[in-house]
Amino acid sequence: MNAFRAVITADMVNSTQFPREESTAWLEELLAILHQNQAFKWMLKPEIYRGDSFQAVLKNSDEVMRMAILARACIRKHAPNADMRIAIGIGKTEQLTDRPGTSDGEAFRLSGHLADKIRQQKARIGIALPKPSEPLSATLNLLETVIEDWTVAQSQVIEALILGKNVTQIAEMLSISQSAASQRISASKWWAIESFLTNFPKQLSLYTKR
Repeated sequence: MNAFRAVITADMVNSTQFPREESTAWLEELLAILHQNQAFKWMLKPEIYRGDSFQAVLKNSDEVMRMAILARACIRKHAPNADMRIAIGIGKTEQLTDRPGTSDGEAFRLSGHLADKIRQQKARIGIALPKPSEPLSATLNLLETVIEDWTVAQSQVIEALILGKNVTQIAEMLSISQSAASQRISASKWWAIESFLTNFPKQLSLYTKR
């Protein structure tokens, strides 16, 4: 029996407001980070399609929310109205080829259907599962109230924190004092994000138990 996988269908928000070369560079930078991060075990690595979107298949669905939040921070750090919309389908992947766009299965269909609907939703990260998951969707609505308030500077520190940087490293990277780095971390509500990411696998397991 196939294990549950996470299929990600993501597209940039407001990409037409930026020069094409600029938004493409942002997306390519994001995909390089996702490819290189050892925490993410890809069955099919993120691949750009339609210019401002990407698809991927993550082997361990427990890590999909960390990936989604990282992706949004990576894009939001570039401009106040830059962002990503991320539709996650979690289920079986019965037909895997060498590319997400030509693969098929339950998780692909769930992700694709959600990608069509997510534009009408306020939360820009959505998860579709084989069974009803309204409580999880409600949690993602609360998560959105935190992410939507991130400034460019706060998005920079969130990206660094998810990539494992500490306060000292963040301060050096951004050429700011450690107190300024700590202030940005506090303002970004990292404590809430970190708690959510720690508990997400348990929450997800309520819907993926066999």
